[in-house]
Amino acid sequence: MKIDLHCHTRKTKQGDGKGRNVTPEQFKEKIELADVKIVAITNHNLFDYEQYMELQGVVTGICQVWPGVEIDIDGESKYHLIVVSKPDEAMTFYDCCEKLFSGTTPDTCLLELKNVCSTFENIDVIYIPHFHDKKPAISEADKEELYSLVKDPARVFIEPRNHRTLGVLANKEMSVMIGSDVQDWTEYETSTFAELRLPVGSFSEFLLLAKRDRTVVETLLSKKNPVTVIGKPHPTVELTFRIYPDVNIIFGQKGTGKTEILKSMYAEMLSSGKNCKKYIASDRSEDFSCLLNIQDMEEPMEKMGIDSCEDEFNAIGQWNDKNPTLFLQYIDWHQTRGNSNNKNRMKITEAVHDFYRKPDSFDIHEEDTKSFIQASTQLDKIEWNEYLSEEQILLLEELLISLHSSIIEKRKEDLIDKYSSELTNWTIDKIKTLADRISDTVSRPSTAGLKEFTLNRIELFRSVSRILDGINSPEYNERIRLGSLEGKGDIFINCKYRMLCPDERRKNYPGYSINALREVVRLLEFIKQHVFNLDIATYVDNLVTLCEENNISSLKPFIGRSKQIITSDGVKYSPSNGEKGILLLEQVLHEDADAYFLDEPELGMGNSYIDTDIRPLICNLAKQRKFVVVATHNANIAVRTLPYMSIYRTHENGEYKTYSGNPFDDQLVCSDNPEDVKSWTEESIHSLEGGYDAFYERRDIYESRNN
Repeated sequence: MKIDLHCHTRKTKQGDGKGRNVTPEQFKEKIELADVKIVAITNHNLFDYEQYMELQGVVTGICQVWPGVEIDIDGESKYHLIVVSKPDEAMTFYDCCEKLFSGTTPDTCLLELKNVCSTFENIDVIYIPHFHDKKPAISEADKEELYSLVKDPARVFIEPRNHRTLGVLANKEMSVMIGSDVQDWTEYETSTFAELRLPVGSFSEFLLLAKRDRTVVETLLSKKNPVTVIGKPHPTVELTFRIYPDVNIIFGQKGTGKTEILKSMYAEMLSSGKNCKKYIASDRSEDFSCLLNIQDMEEPMEKMGIDSCEDEFNAIGQWNDKNPTLFLQYIDWHQTRGNSNNKNRMKITEAVHDFYRKPDSFDIHEEDTKSFIQASTQLDKIEWNEYLSEEQILLLEELLISLHSSIIEKRKEDLIDKYSSELTNWTIDKIKTLADRISDTVSRPSTAGLKEFTLNRIELFRSVSRILDGINSPEYNERIRLGSLEGKGDIFINCKYRMLCPDERRKNYPGYSINALREVVRLLEFIKQHVFNLDIATYVDNLVTLCEENNISSLKPFIGRSKQIITSDGVKYSPSNGEKGILLLEQVLHEDADAYFLDEPELGMGNSYIDTDIRPLICNLAKQRKFVVVATHNANIAVRTLPYMSIYRTHENGEYKTYSGNPFDDQLVCSDNPEDVKSWTEESIHSLEGGYDAFYERRDIYESRNN
């Protein structure tokens, strides 16, 4: 939670800018925009009680507002001292301010430190002087006087100018705090704020946290709803740990089972039904190879703009050649036509086939019928009452019924024409066969067969051509962002889909023989080029047999799938092992899950990248109340995330020990012996890479070593 203990709301001195004046409406808007949860109003040499109460009122339930004042102090050097009190004593604080500033104006006020401390000695206050590069700053001598007058060091914080100086001062065992010192309320949300890792509910709780009160720390931690899990550094050893929906760190000496503990926690959380993600640095090469596995790639027929051609493959499978009528049949008819007078009176034996030509609309009506059935199935899944009134539903039903009736009527007309012609021709042939059988004659052939022969070959040509058109479709590429690499920008997995071509590799067509696919294409091309050859039926039969043997019934087997790593400009790229780790880790941390388990995420990565890219991602997951468990040797992760739980493993004199604790009370307690307690700070500095710089540049005053 963000906290701002140096906030101006009025221009009180001549040197103040008008941008410090704020209306209640603007105050509320900006506090919400900045997401500040505690703010102390600290105007120069003035505490405006009425304004304080008004501003407190407009953000009730949004932000705590604490009373405060920034005082000009006359000591060894002139400096500014912020005094902040708890809200319950706002009126008493106001009375103290009135007494202090009596006979002065904000511009002329210059007080002695001793007088200020004695005035506030009977109420709960904290003191925050400017220090070092925050001008006007308190001198070393005046700082020592402040500590001697206040007596309780937990109530004294010093304020530097920025976070960089804050880290240096913390290294010198100073308690530090930083605030907005807002100059212009229109830009308040861009100010620098402190951030509490443990959210506090009151001024008193804040003070107890500053004193590292163990009971308060435990109470605040318990609000996070931790869970108990079993960690196994060895299959025969079970340890019970409490982990939080926040950052949890496992650190310590190498070879103490940290990875095994993390993996066993992952397995248990996964079995409990939680959505878990893991990153194991030692497995990064294997895991990265899995990203390039093509088994999860679908055949994007629609995206490629091609049809599966199932109907065409089916038509070829059922195709039979239709030969023209032999001239000998006409001779037989002519020679036997006078053998039966009765048959001569049956004029139907002289009839020829009705010629049926399928209209262009036939296929359209057939496709529309299928589409309507599919659409109806999908519409039935929708709760219409959720979106339409009863009147609208009735209208829609009427329109759908009307549409369906029209489609069916057109389809019926098509089928009547087709089957009427087929039935007529079948009847003619049947009567001729019966007449021939009882009259020892041969009827006139019903058709010369040339038309049927030609149309049949043309249909074969069309089916083959549609399939080959699909096989010659252009490739389709789909990019999936994998992550980003410094100096190279965004990195993508390019999922490539393309139809069979001469340079394709066998692995891109899992489940199918690439040689069989190529042979199918060769036969299709031959049939297309020689469709009117006398022996074409032999090639069609070979094609049908080949497709049946290889389970080929559509264009789907011909779609080759492959994945490549590319940069944003489409250039192929081969990441190093370290870069593979960066991309995998970034992908895991961006996936939505309940818990994340990371083993040595720093392996192969620079400290700068860990601190500027990975650590913020981990902290953001913690803010979303996700469980993040990290086994690490990196101080930027293990220390600067200020974990709610730290698990520390040691191996000394042949004995393994496990300690657990947190930075807020600075304790690590042995699981086997509660009397064996180590300092979280000292063990972190001792065990983790990065040393004092990484450790002390991590936090604000309530998170520093000497709260």
